[in-house]
Amino acid sequence: MSTILIVDDSLTVRMDLAEALDGAGFQTVLCGTIAEARIALRSQAIALAILDIQLPDGDGVELLALIRKDFTLGELPVLMLSTEAEIRDRIRGIRGGANDFVGKPYDSYHVIARIRQLIGAPPVRDLVLIIDDSSTFRGELSDALTRAGFVAETAASGHEGLRMAAASRPTAIVVDGVMPDMDGASVIRRLRLDPGLRTTPCLLLTGSDEQDAEVRALEAGADGFIRKEDLGLIVARVRALLRSVGPLRGDSHSLLAPKRILAVDDDADYRDTISELLRTRGYDVVRAGSGEEAIELLAVQSADCILLDRTMAGMGGVETCRRIKATSFGRDTPLIMLTASDHRDAVLECLAAGADDFLSKSGGFEVLSARVQAQIRRKQVEDESRKVREQLLRSEVDAAEARAAKALAETRAAMAEELARTNAELAQANRELEAFSYSVSHDLRAPLRTISAFSYAIIEDLGPGIDDKARDHIRRVLAATSRMSDLIDALLELARISRTPIGRHPVDLSHLATMVGDELARREPTRGVGLDVTPGMVVDADGRLMRVLLDNLLGNAWKFTLNHERARIGVGREQRDGEAVYFVRDNGAGFDMSQVDRLFTPFQRLHSDAVYKGTGIGLATVRRIVERHGGKIWAEGSIGSGAKISFTVPGNR
Repeated sequence: MSTILIVDDSLTVRMDLAEALDGAGFQTVLCGTIAEARIALRSQAIALAILDIQLPDGDGVELLALIRKDFTLGELPVLMLSTEAEIRDRIRGIRGGANDFVGKPYDSYHVIARIRQLIGAPPVRDLVLIIDDSSTFRGELSDALTRAGFVAETAASGHEGLRMAAASRPTAIVVDGVMPDMDGASVIRRLRLDPGLRTTPCLLLTGSDEQDAEVRALEAGADGFIRKEDLGLIVARVRALLRSVGPLRGDSHSLLAPKRILAVDDDADYRDTISELLRTRGYDVVRAGSGEEAIELLAVQSADCILLDRTMAGMGGVETCRRIKATSFGRDTPLIMLTASDHRDAVLECLAAGADDFLSKSGGFEVLSARVQAQIRRKQVEDESRKVREQLLRSEVDAAEARAAKALAETRAAMAEELARTNAELAQANRELEAFSYSVSHDLRAPLRTISAFSYAIIEDLGPGIDDKARDHIRRVLAATSRMSDLIDALLELARISRTPIGRHPVDLSHLATMVGDELARREPTRGVGLDVTPGMVVDADGRLMRVLLDNLLGNAWKFTLNHERARIGVGREQRDGEAVYFVRDNGAGFDMSQVDRLFTPFQRLHSDAVYKGTGIGLATVRRIVERHGGKIWAEGSIGSGAKISFTVPGNR
C-alpha cells in the first residue's frame, strides 16, 4: 500500500485529506512543519508528497528544492497544494520541480485522481459505485454488496458520481433513475460518451411503475434495469452482469477525470464566481487576472480548456488569444472567448484570432459548462484519433520493417548460396591452377632442357668446325631458352604468391633491405652503388613475401641505375595522412608518367629488353604481395631522373 506524505500547517486540511486518502486505499503520514516532513522523508518510504506553500518554519517550495537535490529523493512525485490568491506561488512551485499543483479550496476526488495519475495506483478490484440521493438506501446496498464480497463506494448525486467514476474506475456502476441534479439515464449517457468509462457495466434502478421506464433505461445505454425493493436481487443482478458482460475497462483517459480550466478575467468577482461554479462540476480551476499572467502560467503548466475574457486592461483578450495560439504549449488547447457583447463583428474577431468557441457572459452557467465539456470532449476525441492513427502508422512501419527484414534475410541467403557456389568455383580454379603450375614446372621445362642440351652438344661435337654464323644462331637459341626458363620461374612465383596463405609477424624491413643490397653487391662487385636504408622499419607482415618484394624492388633499382655513374638507391619511410608509407627510390633511368598504368601489369615493359633485361613480372608480383597485405602501391618518376615506388602495409607495429 502506497504511503502519502501530507505537509500542511492546517490540521483541518491534514485530517480531511487523510480521511479521503485512507478511504481510497492509501496510507498517510501527517506533518505540520518542514522539520517534521524532513524527518518523515528520511524515516519512511514515501510514494508521493503533498506540500503546502506557506508553512510555519519555512517555504514549501524551498522544501521541494531540497527534495529535488537529494540523491535518494530526487525523483519523488510532489503535488503542491496552496491557495489560488497568488498565481506566482503556482508558477514558482511548478518551476521548482513540482509534478502538479492543486489550488485551495480543493476537491478530494480531484486530489485522489491526480495522485493516482502520478504514482500509477491500480483500480480496486470488484469495486461497485452506488449513485443514489437516498443515504439510507446507499448504506443498505453498500452493506449488502460488501457482504457479497464486493468493495462499495457511494455518491449522493449524479455529478458526484461522475467525478468518482472518473477517479476510481469502478468495475460496475449502480445508479438510481431519479435524482435532484441529474436523472440516472443522463448519468449513463454521459458515461457512454466517455472514452475511459464507456465499457463499464451499468445497472439502472427505479422505484417507478411506468411501463416504458425499462425501455428508456436501455435506450440510454444501461446494461440492466431492476426495481429497488429487493437488495438481494440487486446484488445477484450485479454479479450476473459482471459474469455476462465482464469487467471491461477502457484504456483511454476518462473525459470525466478531473480537468484543469484556466479562467482569465480582470474582473475578480466574475472570476471567483465562475471558478466556484466550475469546481462544483469537478474541475480544477486556475485563475489569472491578465493575459500576461495566463501566458506565463501556461508556459509551466498545461490546461485542458481556457476561458478568456475578450475585454481586459493591458493585453486584451484577442491579443492574448493570438499569442497563446502561436505557442507550442497552447496552440492545441481549446479556448473559449467570453464577452459581455455577442455582436457579430466581435464573434468574427475572436474566431479569427484562433478562439475555438465564443460565448456571451449572459448565456448562463449551464451553457458555459456544456460548452467546456464539448470542447474537452472534442479535444479528447482528436487525441484518441491521433493516437489511433499513430498506432496504425506504427503498425504499417513495423510491417514494412518485417517485410524488409524478410527480404534482407532472403537476399542474404541467396548471397550465401552464391558465395558458396563462387567459393566452390574458386577452389576448382585453384586446383586447375595447381595442375597448370605442375604442367609448367615439368612438361614445359622438359623441352627447354632438351633444346639447351642438344645445343651444347652441337658446340662440343663440332667445336672449331662451326662457323661464326652457325655459332651465333646457337647462341641465340640458348639465350631464348634461358629467357623462357626465367619467364616460367616468374609466372610460377606470381601464382604461388597469389594463393599462399599469409602468416603475419613482425618483419624488420631495414634488415631485409640491407641483406638484399649486400647480395646484389656480391654479384656485381665492380659497381659502386650507394644504398641508404632507414633503420628501425618494422612491419606486421609475412616475412617470406616481404623478402620477395624487396628482391624485386631493389633488383629493379639496381638494374635501372646501371648506366648512371653515381648510382644511389634509398629505402625509407614517411608519414602521409597519418599512415606509414614505405618506398624504394633510385636515380636511374626513370619512366614516363603517362605510362604509369602499365608499370604493374604482367609482361608490360617500359624499357627495351636489349638495354635492361627482365621478364615484366616483377612489379606485378610486388603489387600482388602488397594487395594481399591490404595495402596500396603506386609509382612516381620521370625519364632520366629515377623512380620511386611507394607502398603501405596496414597493421604496422
